[in-house]
Amino acid sequence: MGKGSKYQDGRSRQVIAVENEATGKSSRAAGHDPKGGEGVHVQPLDPYGEVADCLVSEQDLVRHYSEDIVEAFYQTLMREEGPKRILDLLTDSEMAHLKLSQARYLTHILSPTLSREDHMAMAMEVGLRHTWVGLSADSLAQSFQIYRGGLRDTLDSRLANDDLVRDIIIERLSNDLSWQLMAYTGAEHERARAMEEIGQIFMLARNREDLLREMLARIIGISGIVGAAVMAMPRDQSLRCEQSVGKTLHGNPAGDDADCCPLVNENPLLKAWRGEEPWCINSIAREAGWGHYQPIAQSLGLRSALILPILGRSGAPQVLLVLYSPWPGYFQASWQQSYWRSINRQLGGYLEVLEKAAGPGLGNQPVSLQDRRHYRHLLSNGSVEMWYQPVVDPGTHQIVKAEALARLRDGDRIISPYYFLPAFGSAQLLTLFEEGLRQIKKDAQSLVAEGGLPPAFSINLPPEAFQNVAFLERIADWGRAHLAPENRTDGQSPLSLTLEVLETGVLDEVSAREQIALLRQAGFRIALDDVGSGESSLSRLRSLPIDEIKIDQSFVRALEKNPDDIDFVLILADLAGDLNLVCVAEGVETTAIADMLGSIGQLVLQGYVYAKPMPAGDWHRWVEDYRRSPEPVHPHTIHGWYARWMAQSRAVRAALLHMPHLLDGLAQRTDIHIEVRNVIDSVALIDVLGPQIMRAYNRYWLAINVVVANRARGWSREASFAPLNLAEQALKRAVHKALGLAPAKTGS
Repeated sequence: MGKGSKYQDGRSRQVIAVENEATGKSSRAAGHDPKGGEGVHVQPLDPYGEVADCLVSEQDLVRHYSEDIVEAFYQTLMREEGPKRILDLLTDSEMAHLKLSQARYLTHILSPTLSREDHMAMAMEVGLRHTWVGLSADSLAQSFQIYRGGLRDTLDSRLANDDLVRDIIIERLSNDLSWQLMAYTGAEHERARAMEEIGQIFMLARNREDLLREMLARIIGISGIVGAAVMAMPRDQSLRCEQSVGKTLHGNPAGDDADCCPLVNENPLLKAWRGEEPWCINSIAREAGWGHYQPIAQSLGLRSALILPILGRSGAPQVLLVLYSPWPGYFQASWQQSYWRSINRQLGGYLEVLEKAAGPGLGNQPVSLQDRRHYRHLLSNGSVEMWYQPVVDPGTHQIVKAEALARLRDGDRIISPYYFLPAFGSAQLLTLFEEGLRQIKKDAQSLVAEGGLPPAFSINLPPEAFQNVAFLERIADWGRAHLAPENRTDGQSPLSLTLEVLETGVLDEVSAREQIALLRQAGFRIALDDVGSGESSLSRLRSLPIDEIKIDQSFVRALEKNPDDIDFVLILADLAGDLNLVCVAEGVETTAIADMLGSIGQLVLQGYVYAKPMPAGDWHRWVEDYRRSPEPVHPHTIHGWYARWMAQSRAVRAALLHMPHLLDGLAQRTDIHIEVRNVIDSVALIDVLGPQIMRAYNRYWLAINVVVANRARGWSREASFAPLNLAEQALKRAVHKALGLAPAKTGS
C-alpha cells in the first residue's frame, strides 16, 4: 500500500501490536517457530471449514460464558476515556441491548459453521457502525485487547488441553479486528468521494436552489446520515427551514409548522447562529434546548445532530446546515467536525458567488418550505403574468422596446421575483421562461397595435438554459416559427425578441459562442446583461456574437452620489459603439441620473424614472401620458452637464495627444460657455457656487491652450498636461461642492 491515511493499510501501531501477538500464537499452531528458528513450515491455520468442527464441542461453553465475558469487557471499557464517552450516551435499556447483541455476536463468530465470507461481512458491518459512533481505530484496537484478555481469562483454564480450539478463537478474533478496520478505510474513502462530488455540485450549480437541493441529496448518501436541512433567518428574524432531505426535525411533510423554529435562547440552532460556531449534539434526547422536538426525534429514530453555520467572507452566518444521524455521538469525533468544516467553508464561498451572479436583491434570499411549495404550485397552475417595462431613447424621446418581467398572481396579490425566484430550481426557471415566451407572443399584438409599442421585446434567458442542449433547440424552434422577418428568411411575424443573458452566467465561452449563434440564427437578438459585474466583461464583448449590452445597474444607481463613475459608463458606451452594439443602461431611478446618461448620448435607458413594470392592460395609458410629457433637453441639471463635460474631456485629452492643433484657440470661442451658463442659471445654486463653477470652467479651457503650446514646444507629456490636470481637479471640486458631495478624487 502507498502512503496515505493513517488507517489506509487497516492498521495503527496499537492494532499491529494486537495482531502480532495473535499471529505469534497462530504461527505456533501452524508449525512456525515464534522465536525465528527453522521450524516445520505448513500452511497457515484457516479457522473456517472442517478444521472448525472442533468448536462444536465448545459451543455450550461459549454460550454459557459469553454474557460474563461481555459484562467484564464493558466494565473494563468504561474505565477507558474514549469508549466511555461513547457508552455514556446510551440509555440503560440501550446498554443492555448492546451487551446482549455483543454476546450473540461472540457466539456467532465462534460458530463452527461460520464461513470466512460471512464473518467478513459481519465484521465490516460492525466496523462501519463503530465509525458511526465515533470510535477511533486505536480505541477499537484497545477494545480488542481487552476483549481477548477477557476471553483468555475465562476460557484458557477450560481449554488447557486444546491448543487448536484456542488458536482458532485467536485467529478469528484477529480476522474480526482486521475486517472491522477495513470498514474504517472504506468509510474514509466514501467520505473523500462524497467531498469530491459535493465540490462538483458547488462548481456546476447555477442557482441557490439547485446547489442546496443537490448538496443535501448527496449528503444523505453518506453512511450514517439520514437527514439534512438548511435553515435560514429571513426578515422576520425567525429561523425557517429552506430545504430539507430525508428525516429531519424541520420541514418534514407532517406539517408546515415544522418550517419555523422559535428563537428561544436555549435553542441550539440559535446558539450556533449567534455564536458562529458548529454545535454538536451527541444525544438529541438529552439536549435541553430541544425538548419540544425530542418526541419527534424519537419517532423518527434521530439520535444526534450537527449544526453548522455557513459563514460568508464577512464572518456572518448566511444559513445553517443541520445534519441528523440515527447513531448517538455520530458527529463528535474530531475528524468528523474537521470534515464538515471543510465543506462549510466551500459552501459559504459558493453561496456568495451565486448571490453576486444573481444581482442585487434577487435570487438568493432564503425561502421557507411552505412558500417554496406555494410558489411552485402557482407556477404549475398558470398563475404567471408578464409585466412590461419600457426602454426609451432619451435623445429622441421614443420608446425602443419593452422588457418582459415575470410576476406570480396569488388572488389579488402580485408576487415579485424577489420572493419567488429563490424558490425555483433549474426546471422551474426554464418552465418560467417558456411561459414568458408564450405570453409575449399573446400580448404583442395588442401592445403593438393599440399601445403604440414597436414590435420589440426582451426577456431574461436563465443561465441554466446553457446547460440544457435540448431546451436550447426547443427555444430555437420557437424562434424560427415566430420571430420577425428581418431576423429570418421564412417568417411573417413582426415580432423582434432579445434574449438577455447574464454576463456572470456565461462560463464556457467556446460552447457559449456556438449556443448563442444557434439562437441568433433562429431570429433572436442577444444581449449581454449586467456587464461590469464579472471579471472579463470587456473581453467577452468582443468574443461573443451579441447585439446589445446592458450595463450592470449597480453602477447606474450610484451615479447621482458618485458622478465620477460616469467614466466607467463612458468606456462601455464607447466600446459598444465601436462594436456596433446597442448599449442599455438599466436602473435609471432619478431625474439626475437620467440627465447624466441622456447628456452623454449613445445609450438607451430603462428604469423607474420612466416607468415601473406594468401589466399589459396598463400599457396604453402609460404611452399616452409619456407622449404628452415634455421632452427634456439634455443637459438640464448640474449632474447632466457634469457628465457631458466628462465625456468631452475624454475627447479633448485624446485630441491633445494626437492632434493638438485642432484645439488651438478653442478657449476664445464664446459658444462653448453658453451651455454651462444656461444650466447654472436653470438650477437653484447658491450665488457663490455658480460663479465658482464658471471660473473653474474658464480656467479649464485656458489650460487646454497652455497644453497645446507646451506640446508645440516639445515638452514631455507629463509636463505638458500638468496645468490641465490641476484645472480638471479644480472644476471637479467646484461641481462636487455645488452638489453637496464629498470632494472629488484627485489624480491626473
